[in-house]
Amino acid sequence: MSRPANQVSGVHKAHWRVQPSRHGVLTDATTVLSVYLVLSLAIPSDRSVGAMGAAGAPSALFALAMLLWWCWHQIRATSNAKLPRSQWVRMAFVAFGICVLVSYAMASLSAIPGVEVSAADRALLRMGSFAGLLLVANDGIPSRERLIVLLRRLTFLGTLYSALGLMQFFLGHAFVDRINIPGLQSSNIGGIDIRGGFVRAAATAMHPLEYATVLAMLLPIAITLAMYDRDRGFLLRWIPAGLIALAAVMSVSRSAMIGLAVGGLVLFVSWDAAVRRIALIVGLCGATAMYFLIPGMAGTLLSMFTGTTTDPSIGSRVDSYGIAAEFVEQRPLFGRGLGTFLPAYRIIDNQYLALLIETGAFGIAAFLAIVLAAVVVISKARLTAGPDFSHYGSALMAAVLGGAVTFAFFDAFSFPQACGTFFVMVGLCGAYRNVCALEPVKIP
Repeated sequence: MSRPANQVSGVHKAHWRVQPSRHGVLTDATTVLSVYLVLSLAIPSDRSVGAMGAAGAPSALFALAMLLWWCWHQIRATSNAKLPRSQWVRMAFVAFGICVLVSYAMASLSAIPGVEVSAADRALLRMGSFAGLLLVANDGIPSRERLIVLLRRLTFLGTLYSALGLMQFFLGHAFVDRINIPGLQSSNIGGIDIRGGFVRAAATAMHPLEYATVLAMLLPIAITLAMYDRDRGFLLRWIPAGLIALAAVMSVSRSAMIGLAVGGLVLFVSWDAAVRRIALIVGLCGATAMYFLIPGMAGTLLSMFTGTTTDPSIGSRVDSYGIAAEFVEQRPLFGRGLGTFLPAYRIIDNQYLALLIETGAFGIAAFLAIVLAAVVVISKARLTAGPDFSHYGSALMAAVLGGAVTFAFFDAFSFPQACGTFFVMVGLCGAYRNVCALEPVKIP
């Protein structure tokens, strides 16, 4: 779609307006990723095909199909001279994938129990689905307009996701246990939990922590759209952000609070002084309203951080370090194979520690490189994004860092919604850099 030269160079004067895609809504990654997000967030996370576990979830199978679609497109596509030569996000993920394959090969050549072999096979399928998400998101978004459309859809789904969790919180019913999908089996993991006398909602997630992690990644996107996507009315912009923020707090999750704090800090730094003051006032008013409207909630949230010495979950995580060190010493470079350290051995509740055990020093370094690559490409792309569009880059960076922090508090790779959303966000960081390179803004 052609546009006048002054339309691009004048983005700093008016907010970015969404235009129809020149590639058509049926052929670009925005539509495909939208389908994945519906499958991921709408279908209960514990539903899967047969004995495939998380790798057999409809969203995971669709993501595998996305990987095949990406491969087919790469064979047919011609190079675009305007795109950056170094696709750092993609390169970092490929490095991580190589480490996973090496660890898988080493596990296959070892004398390991059959249950570990099956777990390694399922983990390899999950890696394929993660690859499909990241690569399609990184390479398939054709324009700024289509990126904003996808962020809008993601926020809309997050609003429905949050609303279901709030219904669970206030009504005390899971609701999702009544959903029966032909061909899919339920592990009966999902539902609701109790902490401090409050219901810990999970919506369609396997666990409240997974639910909270997804919300922590969605909230920066929702807030940024509410502030800068002015094509819609005030309520249509701010209700999603409000519901997602409320649901994240009501998840009664320590990890969610930390993830929200990290994401909020990234956004806070990117705002100017006037917006920061307004954000502080709104945050203070929200905390005050919660204190009076939901008695006991503030005390419960505070106790999660002040009572860590007696918290059994904290003690379990600390005790895992010594056990992990023993396994790392056996295979320090490439680990024992992704997925082979089964929950029956020990629940680590720390994805980074699990990666160190299963993929070794090279694997954990490569995964951290993915996060670093996402941050670096966003930082560089914001220089040519224009003042308004640069805020979407900050939102994506906040989402990735918020999600990455929460991974330190649970075995995220076992939870398809949280991990799938994370790799979509990382891929969108690469897409953000690409669309900024295709449509640079000249700032006087």
